[in-house]
This record gives sequence, structure tokens and C-alpha cells, in this order.
Amino acid sequence: MRERILAAAVTVIRARGITAATTKEIARTAGVSEGSLYNHFASKTALFAAALAVVTGTARTAMTTLAGSVGQNTVEENLVRLAADMVRFYGELLPMTGPVLADPELIAWLRGNGPVTAQNDAAAKARTRTRGGQDGGMPPPGAPGGPPAGPPGGSAAGPVLGHTALIGYLEAERSAGRLGPDAPITFIAAALLGGCQQHAFLTRLAGPEAVAAGAGLPAAPEEFAAPLVRAVLAGHLPAR
Repeated sequence: MRERILAAAVTVIRARGITAATTKEIARTAGVSEGSLYNHFASKTALFAAALAVVTGTARTAMTTLAGSVGQNTVEENLVRLAADMVRFYGELLPMTGPVLADPELIAWLRGNGPVTAQNDAAAKARTRTRGGQDGGMPPPGAPGGPPAGPPGGSAAGPVLGHTALIGYLEAERSAGRLGPDAPITFIAAALLGGCQQHAFLTRLAGPEAVAAGAGLPAAPEEFAAPLVRAVLAGHLPAR
């Protein structure tokens, strides 16, 4: 039942946003009583936090895939794949999380490494189900496609985690000689993720047609990702 409630919460928050989403509508979507929500989640904030963890899990999976791509394909190809995934991720995340900026409880949850903690808990429950003969689903922390391993909290917690993971990938590629020795990797990461978020933001507010006509940016994530990555990496790839 917990998974059904969580899926319903994600559906409602995607449609309504966090501010307008209600536990009554979530319960109705899940086909359960409103009171039964609190048998599985301590509070409305805990339920919404878990729903956000589901959405942010897509970005963590993309970062895990990137980390496993060091030395494979080309750096440009790896980053184009990531950028396309992140444009789609931000496009889904922004309408859900805009009101989070005004919610102290959810801000504290994000800063306290809430998304990773929630996904670690889900992974532990999945492993328990596997031992019971059921399909475990999510890989364990640190495994490909699973949440990242490591201590909770600290400078890499919450929203900074994806940025930190991208920096780690770029550092590994620089050490392997696939990026220039002077490549400013922290700013490459900021420019790449910032460009993805800007595309999603403009598309959400103005629509893809206005973004293409006014900003001159391709609407499709893959078409936008390739020139973005080329611009960000310009001058930072070793000479061939």
C-alpha cells in the first residue's frame, strides 16, 4: 500500500504542484482512506518528501550512469546523454518544487540529505522484499542505477549532490587525460547543469515555440544538449 500511496502522491504533485496538492486528493487517487496515509508516512511533509525523492531518483540514476562511463565513449557523448536527461528531469522537477523555496520544512529536508535518505530506505525495503521472494526493484546504494553510497549530510548533501557527482566525473576524466589539465571543472559543471535548468525553466514558462523563436534554443532535449555540451567544453578538450 505504501508504494501505491507514494505513486499517487507523485501523480497529484505533478499535476497540482506541492502547494495545491492535498492529502485528500492523494488518498482518493490511491484508492485509500485519508487516515491510512499516516500509517505509512509520519506527516504530510514526510509524504511529499518521499514523493520528491522518487522524482529526484531519476537524476541520481543519470549521475550513476555517468560515473560508470569514465573512459568510455567520449566525454562529449557522455555529457550530451546526461544533459538531455537533466533537461527532462528539471522540466519535471521545477513545477513540483517551486513552492519548496517557501517551505522551511522541505528546505530542511533537502539540506539534510533527505532525497538520498529516502531512497536508501526504499532500497532497504526492496532488499527485504527480495529476501522474501519478491522482486526487489531498486538496486542497493552504490550499485549501478541505485542511490549513491556514502555518509549522509555534509557538503555533498541534498541539492548539491548532483553537482558534486558531475564534478567527480569531470575530475576522473581530467585525470585520465580526456579533459585538458587546466579545465575548470567546477564551472563546467555549473554551466552545464545551469544551462539544462534554464532550458527547462524557459520552456515551462514560455513554451517550446517561444523558446525556439525568441531564445533560439532547440525545443527537444537531445537537440539542445549537443550544442550546449560543445559550448561548455570548448577549449577544454585535449588536442587530437
